[in-house]
Amino acid sequence: MRRTLSAIPNIIATATLLAIGVSAAAAAWARGDEPPVLQSETATVTAFQGLTAHDLVYSGNAGGIRILDGDTAKLIATVYSSKPVNVALAPDDKTLYLAETYWTLGNRGTREDVLSIYGGKDLNNEGEITLPGRLISDPKTHIFGLSADGHYAYVYNFQPASSVAVVDVRARKVIATVEIPGCGLVFPFGARDFASLCADGSMDAVDSGPRGRYTVHRTKRFFDIEQDPVLDESVVDRYSGLALFVTYDGVVHPVHLGHIPRFEPTWSIEEAAGLSPATTHLGQITWRPGGHVPMAYHRKSGRLFVLMHEGTPWSYEEPGTQVWVLDVRSHKLLARFDVPESAETLAVTQDAKPLLFAFSGGWLWVLDPASGAVLRAMRGPGAALVAVRGF
Repeated sequence: MRRTLSAIPNIIATATLLAIGVSAAAAAWARGDEPPVLQSETATVTAFQGLTAHDLVYSGNAGGIRILDGDTAKLIATVYSSKPVNVALAPDDKTLYLAETYWTLGNRGTREDVLSIYGGKDLNNEGEITLPGRLISDPKTHIFGLSADGHYAYVYNFQPASSVAVVDVRARKVIATVEIPGCGLVFPFGARDFASLCADGSMDAVDSGPRGRYTVHRTKRFFDIEQDPVLDESVVDRYSGLALFVTYDGVVHPVHLGHIPRFEPTWSIEEAAGLSPATTHLGQITWRPGGHVPMAYHRKSGRLFVLMHEGTPWSYEEPGTQVWVLDVRSHKLLARFDVPESAETLAVTQDAKPLLFAFSGGWLWVLDPASGAVLRAMRGPGAALVAVRGF
């Protein structure tokens, strides 16, 4: 729920004013006057009206969902969650779905996997859907997602083999479990379909038939899993079905997801900047993508934002010291700018005047996506996963 939060300086000021008030009351009492009536502190709560265009939803490294107003860089709402949690936003911008796991004895006991639903004017819990299982790992965006219309949720599972649970969130039940042997992650697109990446460099395209039965189609190999695999935090637009799979060396594989995915020619982020392409040659130091969630995509402008760092091959976990802004249609570098501190996570709002969010250590930076100018900043916990309205 939205609420007014007091900062530490305000608490100190309030305590000082109370002390002054008490002294004045004591003096008045000594003179025989009626003591003044001291006003008690009050807390205010504002009903949740849904996400605005500049709100950011993110999960903390220790669990819990937070909603931040990008126009003020202030926290406006929190939602309790388990520590290993994934979050997805419904198209109505008022409902949050959390894929969670709990144990009856805290870190042991009977395990329960649930899809929790939060919504309404106070972001109250509206119930849970029991899941047959879910993968628990380091926070990854693409192990849980919603269909473009918000009717279905997809939960990636690995118990004991790869599968995806399909959940009808309106009927509040699991309607199918689709086996995807040798493949992982889940990238929803369109009304009822999804894709997964496979261990041999190919992809599973999964679509539903007229009776709701899912059919799995294996594509050709489109990336080299041994020499230059794609990053699991690549971006997929669930509305248009455009996937931008970016490799460790900065090669972009554009794919239009569908019953038969359409693969466009690849292009290099480094070459877009006028540099030689990155390779896995031993000792080569050049600019490469890196970070926890190193990419964000603005659908209307076709701009891809990528955290980049100078490093050797396989340094994809290194945080980015710069943000590169690329046009995915012309394959050109539009801008590059430093971040205040090496950043690990990016997100961009989807409106006509977007904001760019960059998490670095204990700071969140709100940036101008065109120039990189710092508009606002907030000190606080890092982000494990991020989400914005309309993506």
